[in-house]
Amino acid sequence: MKSPIALHRSPAMPFTPGPKAVRAGDYVFTSSIYPIDASGHAVAVDGSLGEAGPSLIAAHTRHCLETLREILKEQGSSLDRVLKAEVHLADAADFYEFKLVWREYFPHDPPARTTVEVGDTLPFRGVRLNLDAVALAGDSRLERQVLRDPDGPDPVEAECASWAVRAGNLVFCSGFAAIDFKTGLAAGKKPGFPNYGNDAVAQAQHFFDALNRVLAQTGTSLEHALEAILYEPDLKTFYDVDTIWARYMPVPPGRASMGIKGLIVPGACFVASLTVLVPDKDHVKEESREGIPYHPVTRMKVNYTPTLKAGPWLYIAGKTAGNMDPVGAPPPPGLPPKYAPPGLPHHFSDIEIQTRHTMESLTKQIEANGSDWRHCHHVRVWLTQPQRDYRGFLRVWREYFPDPASAPALAYVPSTGIMYPGPVIEIDPTCVLKS
Repeated sequence: MKSPIALHRSPAMPFTPGPKAVRAGDYVFTSSIYPIDASGHAVAVDGSLGEAGPSLIAAHTRHCLETLREILKEQGSSLDRVLKAEVHLADAADFYEFKLVWREYFPHDPPARTTVEVGDTLPFRGVRLNLDAVALAGDSRLERQVLRDPDGPDPVEAECASWAVRAGNLVFCSGFAAIDFKTGLAAGKKPGFPNYGNDAVAQAQHFFDALNRVLAQTGTSLEHALEAILYEPDLKTFYDVDTIWARYMPVPPGRASMGIKGLIVPGACFVASLTVLVPDKDHVKEESREGIPYHPVTRMKVNYTPTLKAGPWLYIAGKTAGNMDPVGAPPPPGLPPKYAPPGLPHHFSDIEIQTRHTMESLTKQIEANGSDWRHCHHVRVWLTQPQRDYRGFLRVWREYFPDPASAPALAYVPSTGIMYPGPVIEIDPTCVLKS
């Protein structure tokens, strides 16, 4: 039986292990785009011009957006059909000049966007950012609907991003900090009262209340969230945010919770990047417990759902090799190890063992829920030791996808940490059902 949503892959992305983009039904998902030239080197500026010439971040942003334009053109789409982008800056101080170029390419009704700081740890030396995006296919009849906060300030001047963009049954939301878009943070403890309240709690309530106002215009809410990325500069705020998370999302979305070098707003505890369903009779959020050895809510009181279905879509939460077991815990009899032996750290590759273990676990979970890797259109990967482990990750990835053009679109993000010690990689796939 044929898939109700056909997948169409672009040619492989140069120097990266995936296609330029994968079309899944009405949507086009790109792999990470880097500001590199035909030889794989970071795009340079004319240094002889000094400060009179363009900044490096401006040149790199322009190169990435021109590349995105070409990728979408190959898919019959265009920049004005972009729904959302994920942007990872080497330095948060580059944001303003990045934004000036972004505004040139998205002057009206810009897409939703999540922007975080990852440090100078991207795979190509000297690049100042990478980005990936989802857009409407050129021949899609779905309407691109920009959503605003009816009772709050408009983020476009400060962020050059919309609160959210709807297309069909999916709403792609920006990952904003809890700010007023004019002066900075709008939620947190009162100055002079350090022992009253909790910054992370106040910021979570502020952001989720605002996002629910935005989503209400389409007849949905955070209760219908399908997938999420939670970024935090300090993972010690995780419990506070996660506690509020459960109040707004009683059946929580699949989620990856990641440490990140920084956010673009000083003092912000987190940003959350979400995709939310607009339900109808053919698209209902359904939890599945097939193919998983445990549930995080029952095991650790952590509020995410490993597997969600919504019509033809299959959302898998971010997966690590640890399975919430203590670091170095021996595997059950007959199962492969999850970590390199502690006494032989240079004889074995932790990243290869963990990537293989995670991919094997994901294979079981995906297949138990009516899909497979051939029907996977997008994968996001985080590495906590990016410059040490990127090559090792690629070695295992290529075991699964020896032809990059047959792989899912691959979006890559350097991270500073996963929710508990031990795991060095997290993998988050999104698929369509086979039938």
